Amino acid sequence: MIPIKTNAVELDRDWKIQGFDGRESIPEAVHGTSFDDAEWLAAAVPGDVHSTLLAHGRIEDPYYSTNDQACLWIERKTWVYRTLFDRPDAAENAGLLLELDGLDTLAEVFVNGESVAVSDNMFVPVSAELSGKLKERGNVLVVRFDPVVEYAALQDVSRFWSKVNYERIWLRKCACNFSWDWSPRIVTAGIWKEARLKVIHAARLAHLNFKTLSIGPDRAEVEVEAEVRHRGADARLTAETILRGRDGEVRCETDVTDGKIGVRFAVEQPSLWWTFDHGEPFLYDLTVNLMADGELVDTLSEEVGIRTIEVQLRSENGSPRFHFVLNGRPVYAKGANWIPAHNFIGAIPDERYEDLVTLSREANMNMLRVWGGGVYEKAAFYRACSRQGLLVWQDFMFSCSEVPDYDEAFMASVRAEIAANVKALRRHPCIAIWAGNNESQAIHSEKMHYRSDTRFYGAKIFHELMPELLEKLDPTRLYWPSSPWGGNDPNSFDEGDTHNWAVWAGDVYPRHYGEASKMDVSPYGISYRRFAEDTSKFSSEFGIHGSTVKETLRRNIPEGELYYGSFEVDYRNKDYEPEKATITMAGYSGLPRDLDEYVDFSMLCQAEGLKFGVEHFRRRKPENGGSLIWQLNDCWPGISWSLIDYYLFPKASYYYARRFYHPLLLSFKEDEGRISVWMTNDSNEAYDDTIAVGVRSCFGQSIYEQSFEVRVAANASVKIVEYAPAEIEWRLGVIDKRSRFMFARSAREDVYDNHFFFAEHKDLRFSPCRLQVTKEEGPEGVRVTIETDTFARFVKLECPIDHTMFSDNYFNLLPGERRTVLATNRKGTRVPASDIAVSALNAKQTQRQEVRA
Repeated sequence: MIPIKTNAVELDRDWKIQGFDGRESIPEAVHGTSFDDAEWLAAAVPGDVHSTLLAHGRIEDPYYSTNDQACLWIERKTWVYRTLFDRPDAAENAGLLLELDGLDTLAEVFVNGESVAVSDNMFVPVSAELSGKLKERGNVLVVRFDPVVEYAALQDVSRFWSKVNYERIWLRKCACNFSWDWSPRIVTAGIWKEARLKVIHAARLAHLNFKTLSIGPDRAEVEVEAEVRHRGADARLTAETILRGRDGEVRCETDVTDGKIGVRFAVEQPSLWWTFDHGEPFLYDLTVNLMADGELVDTLSEEVGIRTIEVQLRSENGSPRFHFVLNGRPVYAKGANWIPAHNFIGAIPDERYEDLVTLSREANMNMLRVWGGGVYEKAAFYRACSRQGLLVWQDFMFSCSEVPDYDEAFMASVRAEIAANVKALRRHPCIAIWAGNNESQAIHSEKMHYRSDTRFYGAKIFHELMPELLEKLDPTRLYWPSSPWGGNDPNSFDEGDTHNWAVWAGDVYPRHYGEASKMDVSPYGISYRRFAEDTSKFSSEFGIHGSTVKETLRRNIPEGELYYGSFEVDYRNKDYEPEKATITMAGYSGLPRDLDEYVDFSMLCQAEGLKFGVEHFRRRKPENGGSLIWQLNDCWPGISWSLIDYYLFPKASYYYARRFYHPLLLSFKEDEGRISVWMTNDSNEAYDDTIAVGVRSCFGQSIYEQSFEVRVAANASVKIVEYAPAEIEWRLGVIDKRSRFMFARSAREDVYDNHFFFAEHKDLRFSPCRLQVTKEEGPEGVRVTIETDTFARFVKLECPIDHTMFSDNYFNLLPGERRTVLATNRKGTRVPASDIAVSALNAKQTQRQEVRA
């Protein structure tokens, strides 16, 4: 094949930055090759100003103590990025295109002193034609970033409402930069995505897309599309499409027509893309070659999947549903909400995306929701989800505010944003649904009762512009105007998806459109037990606060402040009503006496509460089609709703999620004194088992036990047994509910046991337990074997080494049981047995014996 004639020169080296007090203070000489930038700071691209200043020691770590407050000056500066580059040798008689995939946010681009592009939207790529503008050597590329806070201060926001912050309303920028209830204020600037210079001869390719049109028993019909940008040269343009799979490849050739490539073809015996829990997430390698008079001039490649995705909104009898259907098969969605993985978004390495997606899959999650107050994530995130078999609920980047949908310039920017990001993301098989915004519609409904202007500013975007563009650009997926959305109240339990913030926040449901919201922040009003009132069709957001691990606090809090109730510990918590943590603990775990108890008790409240909620949702299938916890991850080392903290230490709730999101789930339901035992089967096959149900004392003695033969149909949930209040007391022997608990145990080793306590943790009567711990180092890691002399509650394994994982953690242990846990390190770092600590909430003494292989 003739060598390709389109070359991309990555502009990722030799950048420097400097801050100025406004545009006027920037010397004109920055645009010249002789400018002395010795005092400027070398910067990584992609990256941002904050991470550059931190790398050079110009600021202290913003995450330590209250250092973020000392960094606020950064947002008020004008920042200039500068680099020099040579014209590519292959550029003679060719076109030159500068591509900047992401500029954060108000930017102007100069080449050799000439303004070639401007940007007012962090989410829209910028390009500039540079043909005839470059010298052979020493071209100067300058990108100036103006302070968004100065621009925001000049805008009229009087007609709008917004949660958290009003500065962001007129800005197309990551909303949580301005702080959120889990993040500090860190208003970034910089070149946050890739930059390159393309050499173009006759034409170039853009916006590769792959669609599955239909799937039959033995073949699939697919379509490949791409845009062709012609330079005006008189050449015949053709395209070659190659789809490679495990059993060979399919090749097609076609002419370029009206600046587009469109080819449909059949794939025999296709390997389908599935979520990892339903099959193999098989990916084909797709390549499109563009030819000009038979000569290769450009090529694009991507991993693609053959699959269909739908959302079932009505059952066969017409009742409301919200079920994802993958390749014709209903898939119960299990997962969490994704926020930016770091406040320095431009500096996030691909490895961090891979790690977080892997942790999600290992917790049996098959869906992540990209929340609308962050960013359209980098390609590394979507590729990781596609490769590992996770679906993505994709919000557009609007959250908890109104926006000026009457302003022509703003609307033009939003139109460009939607088009650019749909074209960039639609080819990924993981994308399951587009949602217009996060909570903006629901909050508007809540605020109507006191506003004279009841117009919803943003409606033109979410109900006109987005559906119009998506019908054209991606009709293969459902567009959902908002999350939540459905019913008379946008956050109705009756249909659509729901954000349940009765638990933790105290919202009172149901409510009707336009009614004032009501709150109940009493201990019961925010209790996790209110999940039992939730009859939603799809639970796309719900959560409970919980501390991070103590090691994370230790790394970021001065030693003298590392105690419960200190200013520094409280500073980690950005919740607007932090007293809810105290109310929650007072109602369930009891109030902590020190920092160690705070970490344990708040984690216990979070883990047990989420367990209660998810088990409730899963028992309700098919009436409930999925549950997505708020939230998966953290962007800084804070105390939040996350399951995984900033350093990727899993919290107790993460290990609980592994168990309550397992495809086979044993659970208990309490309803007006009656207790029933359920089995939920998310697999594709019927499930047979023998289930033991019984009662034990909190000291470990067996009180009652009975076995049941169980068959559960595929993708179903069934009740195994139910006990009336009288039976519980006299047949099961539960006289003192503070010292008894029920258990359900499968005969299969791959199904987790479950426990039901008749009282809140603070009221339970446990004897102090003594743990016997043996550790053995081996090639796979450290095997930790734990035994106990009486019931051990919430057995915890800890290690301060980053990326250390345990095969199980935060579990209950009965006397006579032996639990062996494997400690490994994801990055291959050696984990000494001596660095692993084992404890339990009721542990009096832990005896340790280390055995080294």
